[in-house]
Amino acid sequence: MAAVAKKAQPSRKGKKAWRKNIDMQPVDEALESLRVEERVRGSATKIDDLFTIDTTGDLQVKRQLARDKPLRVDEILAERSAVPAVIARVKAANREKKESRNDAQKVSKIAKRKLEGGVTPAAKKKSKKVKQDYDMWADDAPEEEDESNGFLDVVKERKVKAPATLKVKPAAMIHKPSVQVPHAGASYNPTVEDHQELLKQAHEIEVKKEEATKKLNEQLAYRKELDLLKSELEESISDDDEEEEEEEEEEEEGEGLDAKPKTDGKRKTKTQRNKEKRKRYNKMLEEQRLHEREIRKQIEQVKAIEAELEQQVQKLAEAAEQRRESKAEGAKKGAKRLGKHHIKEQPLEVQLQDELSETLRQLKVSGVLVGRFSG
Repeated sequence: MAAVAKKAQPSRKGKKAWRKNIDMQPVDEALESLRVEERVRGSATKIDDLFTIDTTGDLQVKRQLARDKPLRVDEILAERSAVPAVIARVKAANREKKESRNDAQKVSKIAKRKLEGGVTPAAKKKSKKVKQDYDMWADDAPEEEDESNGFLDVVKERKVKAPATLKVKPAAMIHKPSVQVPHAGASYNPTVEDHQELLKQAHEIEVKKEEATKKLNEQLAYRKELDLLKSELEESISDDDEEEEEEEEEEEEGEGLDAKPKTDGKRKTKTQRNKEKRKRYNKMLEEQRLHEREIRKQIEQVKAIEAELEQQVQKLAEAAEQRRESKAEGAKKGAKRLGKHHIKEQPLEVQLQDELSETLRQLKVSGVLVGRFSG
C-alpha cells in the first residue's frame, strides 16, 4: 500500500511569508454561503431567528423533580421524637406571674373608660417620614433631625454668642468729647494765671518722671553696702566659733560637777517629801491662776476685738468703693491699652515765658499733630 503524501508546509519566516502563504479558503466559503442565502431569501438570517429563550420551562422535568425522593440523610435528620426533652431545672407548678406596673396602668385606664361609658380611642396612625430635600441656595438652612446615639457624643456646630458689651456704648464716648479743647494756657496770648497753671501741671509731670527714673536707677544700681558684706560675714563666723567654744567649756564643767560622787546615799525623810509635794502643788495652782487671768483678759477684750473687726470691715468696704469709683473714672477717660500695646499719653504742649509771642506774625510753628500721632 502506498504511503499518503503529506501536503508541503509553506515557509512561515517573516511577516511577508505569513501574508503570502495564509489559507483564506474557510473565510471565502463562509462569505460565499452568506451571498447565496441573500440571493435566495433576500436577506441574511438574524441571530434572534436562530435562537429562542424558554421562559415557561419543561413540565416533564417538573414532574420528574416532584417524583424524586429526598435523601436518606435528610429523612434521618427530619425525624423527631414525640417525647419532650428532659429539663434539668424544675419549674414551679403554682407560680403566679407578677403583673408589671405598665400593664397595671393600662388595665386601670381601660376600667375607668368603661365605667365612664366613653368610647375607646382609635389607634393612632403612624406618620410616614417624608424625605426632606436640602436646598443649598435657600436663605434659611433647614434644621437637622436630632439623631442622638447612646454610644457617641452628639457634636453640633454652636453659634458664636456675642458679648453683652457689644451693644453698650463705651463710657469714654459719653463723658469724653470727640475733640479735646486744649488748656487755656496753651493759647498764643494766654493770661498770666492760665499760663502759670499750665506750667505747674507740666512741672508736676516732669517731677513724677524724675522720681520714677531715680527709683529705677536705685533698684538697678550696685549698692556700696555689698562691699562690706564679706567682712561682716567673716566677723559673724568668728563670733559664732567663739560662742561655740565657750558653750563647750561650760558643758564640760557641768559634766564635771555632775560626775562628783554623792555625799550621802540616805533616803529622803517624810518631811522632805511633803515639802516637795507642797511646792509642786503650789506651782500647779500658780499656773492655773495665771491661765485663768489670761482667759479673763481675752474675755474683756472681746468688745475691743469686735470694734476692731467692724473698723476693718468698714475700711474694706471703703476700699472697694474707691476701686469702683476709680474704675468708673478710668472708663470715662478711655482705655489705656489696646491688647498688649499701651496707649501713650499725649505730651503736654507748653511754652515758657520767653517763648510767648505777642502777635500771630511772631508765632512759632508747633508740631502738635506730629506729637499727637507719634507712637
